[in-house]
Amino acid sequence: MRFLYGLFPFVAAITGAVATSDADEWWFGDSLFYLGPPSSGINITKATYSILPPSVPCGYTVSNPDDEIWVAVWVGASSTAGSDYANLYQPVFDWSPNQESQGCPASETEWCVAASTYTPSGQIGQPYVTVPQGTTVDFEIAVVGDNVVQTVTMGGKVISNQTEALDSGLQYLYSSNECYTGSGSCGTIDGYTISNLTVTLSSADEKFASVMGLYDVTASSFTSADGGITWHADYINTTVVDFDDSAEVSQ
Repeated sequence: MRFLYGLFPFVAAITGAVATSDADEWWFGDSLFYLGPPSSGINITKATYSILPPSVPCGYTVSNPDDEIWVAVWVGASSTAGSDYANLYQPVFDWSPNQESQGCPASETEWCVAASTYTPSGQIGQPYVTVPQGTTVDFEIAVVGDNVVQTVTMGGKVISNQTEALDSGLQYLYSSNECYTGSGSCGTIDGYTISNLTVTLSSADEKFASVMGLYDVTASSFTSADGGITWHADYINTTVVDFDDSAEVSQ
């Protein structure tokens, strides 16, 4: 497993050993939203959202089955904008041509999903659960006391949850599309929608909408109906990303 921290922190696969080589690369699609930080002294206390995952990637290649590619889609929350010394709480969709290599029970045409947290000492994740095609998954990342609780729900049933210690107040929430090239290439991933994004703050921040960054995505207005404590966007639509096109990705 590998963890990259540049402008944003990104995470590799949760489970499954990966045989790497000097040619292995991680790419991140430049189609994302980035939210934070709130005004001084204010933290993010909860985020809820839903995602209908896109079709699995197409146009990928694999040269060595012992060094599989994989692709991940996620939204994560952290106390920092990019530090490998901070936790990143990020339930994640994962897919590979060889799902078994990632500990995923799904078929090649389906995604898996799990609650997970990147910590400075490594990734902590729950077992993957298959997401049937055309199924929307609901997520909640919530601060409860001194912990962060992730809850993943599908069809009204909780399918994955995880509780980890809160290392510091949550200041950032952002999304990513991630590619590990393995011995091949990840091809193209379709755009998808992050819907009903609702973010709750520890106290009112009337300027919070000004720190919502949209990068090659379209979105509804990010607004508050209660004076700046609770903020909502109906949708954020990401765009198609060709992981093999350097103009559409970052390392």
